[in-house]
Amino acid sequence: MTDKFRHIFFDWDSTLWDFPANSERALSVLFSSYGFERFFKDFETFHSIYKGRNAELWEAYALGKIKREFLETERFEYPFRAVGADPDVAREQIDALKTTYLQMLGSQTKLVDGAVEVLEYYKRKGCKLYIISNGFSAVQHIKIENSGLKDYFTKIFLSEDIKEHKPCRAFFDYAIKSSNARKAESLVVGDNFTADIAGARNAGIAQAYYAPDYDGSPLPFQPTRIITSLFDLIE
Repeated sequence: MTDKFRHIFFDWDSTLWDFPANSERALSVLFSSYGFERFFKDFETFHSIYKGRNAELWEAYALGKIKREFLETERFEYPFRAVGADPDVAREQIDALKTTYLQMLGSQTKLVDGAVEVLEYYKRKGCKLYIISNGFSAVQHIKIENSGLKDYFTKIFLSEDIKEHKPCRAFFDYAIKSSNARKAESLVVGDNFTADIAGARNAGIAQAYYAPDYDGSPLPFQPTRIITSLFDLIE
């Protein structure tokens, strides 16, 4: 599969950088620091509610349905409302959490298994590698810098900088044009079916859907390839 591709566009969060593990670690520390035990049975209760709502908000953000400011506030307020607590009671902590969470998140460094090996593999083959992400620009640059992977990438394409979000075709067209790449020689690797896979397909780019928990259930369409491990990309 890889021989025809010379330009590989990787999603960042949950594709190369282990977002679930890194986010949980950051939130766990802050949960205790801000004394949220007063409102929630335990961290697991808070995190379960937060994680579900955060995923919904990011989907809406990618589709342009909500603004960044609403996402940053709502994802931390919602868990309080969900357990019958008034977010205003913890307003000072919630407002501080919006900033401190991103700072602590940026300092986390756990990678998805196989990330380094896959990047090394493509680098040895002479491919050009890129990052494509909807994540907030400031924190994404910090995460990439701290990850130890930055030097693998020729360019980094972030939605806040481009003013377009995945899955919008304009995002992918911009990345392709700015890379002097040909779509026929390009591959998008990502874990989000809507933003990464459907977006790439609509832009006429091949896709590798990274789905570690994929059970064979029908998908809206068949991606170019489905992988359950990044090592699947190494032939």
